[in-house]
Amino acid sequence: MKRPVDYLFAPCEPGETVRYYRLVLRGCSQLCFQSNELTGLFFLAAVLVVSPIAAAYFLVAAVMAPGGRMLLGQRGAVLATGLPGLNPCLIALSLPAFFRTGWTNVGMWIVLVACVAITVLLVRLLVAVVPFPILALPFVLTFWVVYALAPHLGVLQPSSIDVSVATTLHPLTAVLSSLGQTLFSPSVWSGLLFLAGLLVSNWRHAVIAVVGALIGTVVSYYYHQGDPESVNLGLYGFNGVLTAVAVYALCDSKLRLAILGALLATITMPAFTNLGLQAVSAPFVFATWLVLALGWVDRSWLAPSDSQE
Repeated sequence: MKRPVDYLFAPCEPGETVRYYRLVLRGCSQLCFQSNELTGLFFLAAVLVVSPIAAAYFLVAAVMAPGGRMLLGQRGAVLATGLPGLNPCLIALSLPAFFRTGWTNVGMWIVLVACVAITVLLVRLLVAVVPFPILALPFVLTFWVVYALAPHLGVLQPSSIDVSVATTLHPLTAVLSSLGQTLFSPSVWSGLLFLAGLLVSNWRHAVIAVVGALIGTVVSYYYHQGDPESVNLGLYGFNGVLTAVAVYALCDSKLRLAILGALLATITMPAFTNLGLQAVSAPFVFATWLVLALGWVDRSWLAPSDSQE
């Protein structure tokens, strides 16, 4: 059966080199662990409807990422998936979300290029030394350093977020904003475009993403009933989305583990803020690692041996 992406992009033959522009789009799609050019276009559109300059930052990172990995000697299947774009695109999208940017702000464009280059190098280093999936760890580490340096660098000016005071939870808005927030673009339209991007790639992942957003919304509202506006903006729910999809993809498509991951990611989010850190995607990383570790313990120590059966 022909996939939706194949109507716009000719399928690549085995062993065929993927064209660079397709690597760029696949890198965009990896923000929710897809390898699909059409999904990448939907994700770009999801960012664009919220912030054109964020979309420009996103595209710059997506263009730089595969080239940087090629310069570091990366070739073959991993590059073809677009996975090298994940962490550079995350750091690019986080900059307009947390700091003042502008089309003529040369300093922030330099910061963007430097952060993307550092993230590409950090990915290469961590992949070589860490024996389990690094996920978004390079982005998290790079962002924490940048955020810590912000008070000492005049170019990094915190953005002013105009958050209205709401006293009522709007569940549909919260769920869709949680989906959009995975791209640092919280809005109903962004969430819908994000969901459409998943649907054209893998409808099961789209369902799991919605499940993660629902869990994140419900759990975050239970713990943060005094802050419904942040829940409506998806600020607490998006880690549930990422963790649910990542765990589902990494753990043999187990729905129960995806649900557990989404719960853990949402529940542990306050732990990072209590440490004085911006949580960003850290709960997703550590919750996914925890689920993977539990699976390893189960297989290695708790699984019945042949002699016990």
